[in-house]
Amino acid sequence: MSGRPDRGIREFVFGTTRDALPRQLAFWQQLGFRECARGELAAEASEQLYGHRAAVTGCRLAHAGCETHGTGHVRLQAWERLRNEGLGTRPPITTGGRWMGLYTQDILQLRDSFLGEAARGGAFWISPLVAAPLAKPAPAVSLEAPFVGLRETLVFSEDYRLAFIQRGGFDRPGFGTFDLTLPFSNTEGSHANIIQPPRSFDSAFYKTAFGFETAPFGEQHRSGDDPATAAALDLAAGECFEVERIRAPGVPSGLLQLYSSERDSEDCRDLSRAGSRGLCLYAVGSADPGALRETVLEAGAPLAGPVAEDEFGDPAFTFDAPDGYQWLVSAQPS
Repeated sequence: MSGRPDRGIREFVFGTTRDALPRQLAFWQQLGFRECARGELAAEASEQLYGHRAAVTGCRLAHAGCETHGTGHVRLQAWERLRNEGLGTRPPITTGGRWMGLYTQDILQLRDSFLGEAARGGAFWISPLVAAPLAKPAPAVSLEAPFVGLRETLVFSEDYRLAFIQRGGFDRPGFGTFDLTLPFSNTEGSHANIIQPPRSFDSAFYKTAFGFETAPFGEQHRSGDDPATAAALDLAAGECFEVERIRAPGVPSGLLQLYSSERDSEDCRDLSRAGSRGLCLYAVGSADPGALRETVLEAGAPLAGPVAEDEFGDPAFTFDAPDGYQWLVSAQPS
């Protein structure tokens, strides 16, 4: 038995402090994520599982859309002592970088709200609002031929790194389930993003270890030379990258998008591990974490910790992928 996940990215894990936990819970509630489980892990047990010796309180948050495919949850980890200050507002295409994608049906309202938050103080990076047409070359837009494509804005702070996307003029199955009762009509976490080292693109490990497949419309290609992508991802002039979107077979949400730039960047993988502030881990579920541990090692993972109970009492382990990213695997019924 391989233990491979039959769903996509189950959880987006964010590190914070115990003092800041109430504020973080309030923030995520505005996006429709509500606490559904809480647990504790002592310092010694945290070191064994996560490689960071500090006690932690874990809170799992669920959005209504998480029920559709069992993906897209948020896990807040409130540490007695953080490992480091995390990725913060570093540029998107930074080695070790991450961000969480969500879809919305009101990107203007959402963007205006974040601009208002930024005006109140604190470190923020908010990308321009960009429009990426589906057709290439981009057709002229008019009243007779409205825009068809995606609008996107990224919002990074010390506590979160998020990308919000809205479809315009078309629909496509997947990428989350909208909750229209929310202020911003957004989905659960629809896709995860990672930035592999420069000129080292590799999706083969995740396809072998997790059994993931290339997602529809997500084939590997070179990107970055169009104005919308360059603006959204804060690219230097002439900077391009390889990118591919992969998913659990047949599961249209909880996707993983992999990037590798053609240019060198700061290596921030140590700021993107358990115990770091902000978005620091992605988690997949497995009906047999022990079997999946053997599978990832056979696929080429250089390091996998022992299976141990996580803060919710579930069997779990962490491992380092060949690209240097740390991953969390926890028990999830098939």
